[in-house]
Amino acid sequence: MTNKKIIHFILTRFLIEFYKINDFHKKIYKKDYILNGIRVMKKYLIPSLENQSCKNFIWLLTVGNKVSIKYIESLLKLNNSFKMKIIYNNNTKNYIKNIAKKFDVLITTRIDYDDRIYYDAINDVRKAINMEKPILLYGYNRGMFYFEEDNKYYNFDYKFKNKGASSIFLSLITILKLVNDTCIINDLGVHTEVKKNLLESFKKFGIRELKYEPAIFDEGEPKFVMVRQKYSGLYNYTKKLQKHLIKFNFNLTQFYGK
Repeated sequence: MTNKKIIHFILTRFLIEFYKINDFHKKIYKKDYILNGIRVMKKYLIPSLENQSCKNFIWLLTVGNKVSIKYIESLLKLNNSFKMKIIYNNNTKNYIKNIAKKFDVLITTRIDYDDRIYYDAINDVRKAINMEKPILLYGYNRGMFYFEEDNKYYNFDYKFKNKGASSIFLSLITILKLVNDTCIINDLGVHTEVKKNLLESFKKFGIRELKYEPAIFDEGEPKFVMVRQKYSGLYNYTKKLQKHLIKFNFNLTQFYGK
């Protein structure tokens, strides 16, 4: 593996009108939503990327075309230790495809702006690389809900009956010499349909026969946090679940590793 050139993109979508529940897509360009989104990113997501034990990745923040990239840059004002770039969402695939040409392995990982991931997540994904398997999904199924207003953590454990994995840090590993086209994690749709959509894509990528399980779902210790705050698109839905969830004594030091 040491001789293989690996490129890893972490994709975070922000201000994109894909979420239609309760007219949420109509609210995303309001100033208070944008400012809160930046606050949440800087408080939860970005520190968890900053604390990664392996920083061999590029954080790609993809935004809707109704917002100025310079405006988002001015709000973030980051001086981070990892590589990052902000682009418009509809340019994502071409941007990745052009850069990936020089590499042997392409990893694309999806994480939302209001999530956080534990310190060794990048290493976990890299350990899952198998040069014999053209395309492979790797994801976590166990994590936590954090309700900001209550300052409490609750257990999250959902396996989607092996149809997919949680969208939190769900990665697609592609061995580029074994496929006909570049596929990224965002091509595979919502997390519950990811595995099904991946299986349907095999012929497209020139893979005639599937001889291996195309997905690995880590069901060990909780490794991600879904932050729920009042601007979150699924806040009301997850708030209703709260009484059915198990409280979790969360150790931040262990989670971040430092």
